[in-house]
Amino acid sequence: MDDDMTNPHEGIAPPQPAEYDRFVRELEERLYNGCSVTFAVPHHMSTLLARGVLSRLETRGCYTAEIDLSDVSTIEGLTIRLLQTVLQLHTGINPLPNSSLSNLIESLSRPDIRANIQDVVDVPYLRSVKESPLELLDEAVSLLQRIPEQSDRRLVVWFHEFQMNEQIDDLLLKRLRAHFQHQTHVSYAFVGSDPDVMRMLFADQSQAFYRFAVMLQYPE
Repeated sequence: MDDDMTNPHEGIAPPQPAEYDRFVRELEERLYNGCSVTFAVPHHMSTLLARGVLSRLETRGCYTAEIDLSDVSTIEGLTIRLLQTVLQLHTGINPLPNSSLSNLIESLSRPDIRANIQDVVDVPYLRSVKESPLELLDEAVSLLQRIPEQSDRRLVVWFHEFQMNEQIDDLLLKRLRAHFQHQTHVSYAFVGSDPDVMRMLFADQSQAFYRFAVMLQYPE
């Protein structure tokens, strides 16, 4: 393998159990108290951490959701992933179609789904804007707030490979930040496997997510 292609995480040893437990507890407390966080770890470690942290938060009454962006490359793909996540959270029906936005929206008219979402989702509106991925994205992000707000619970969203958003569209991160910063019932874990990009997204003053989340260091 070419030296320039080395994995920045290669050779990272697992943390000591006590350090790992402290990190998990810190994540749990920050997210439970409404603080969003960001850090970089390889994807498989992000999955293990999410499993532990989110299960703890569920026992404390939080809604939780994992959104894997590792294979997302378009605004439509991100919108599908968001809609699937929040609707499954609300209906308990899994999986919902993911082949296209049109198929996903049409599936919402199924009687078993429509009865469970009519209090939060305006399906005719979704149909009217289904050709506009950005408007559908706005609606999907608004659902992230609307669902926990109705039940006065907290929703914790864990993004895997969040840095993928940076490659999709120049305005996408600005649009997401504009929504996220006004949400009162949602906290986020922005996790990615590229330390340099993740640091840039949250520490560079020119970036939309500058200082939006507390930057943590995974224990080594």
